Amino acid sequence: MKLIDHRKALSENVDAYSYELRDENIERLIRSLIPHLKNSGFNVSFKASFDNLSEMIKMLFEAQDHRPFFHVEGTELPLCWNSPKDWDKNYIKYEWGHLRSRNQAQDKSHKIENLGLYSARCNQHIQSSMHIEELMIYGGILAQRISNVLTERRKLFNSCRWNALVKSLLES
Repeated sequence: MKLIDHRKALSENVDAYSYELRDENIERLIRSLIPHLKNSGFNVSFKASFDNLSEMIKMLFEAQDHRPFFHVEGTELPLCWNSPKDWDKNYIKYEWGHLRSRNQAQDKSHKIENLGLYSARCNQHIQSSMHIEELMIYGGILAQRISNVLTERRKLFNSCRWNALVKSLLES
């Protein structure tokens, strides 16, 4: 499949951004989140932490307005897409991206507040090992999107709901 065909399929699917975040599909994201959390001091397991991790992922996704971190509106075809091996999918296959680059901030890179739900293109081509703040120099709709998502994430991380969830994960 060609990239153009993949992008057209994404644009024609009303569930392209939310499909993988449905309850029946969230398992892969939880499994890929657990190593990050373990590296930042959480003692989590798939079975014991499933409900809390599922809720955490959904809260992060909500803070991103139910779109990939760098998703911008106003283009004919989506600017977020999957890696070539997943171009046969008409939905975004999310992966964990690091707001503060693993290459530049190894001590903070796995903290949950440093993780976001990215498309492969956003993670590997837009951010490409830069800190999130470094991307603001591009300006325009990308800088506005980043600013909006960071604002919503700050609200989330200060919420009682988020803090209770993090506390329960630390105590598990």
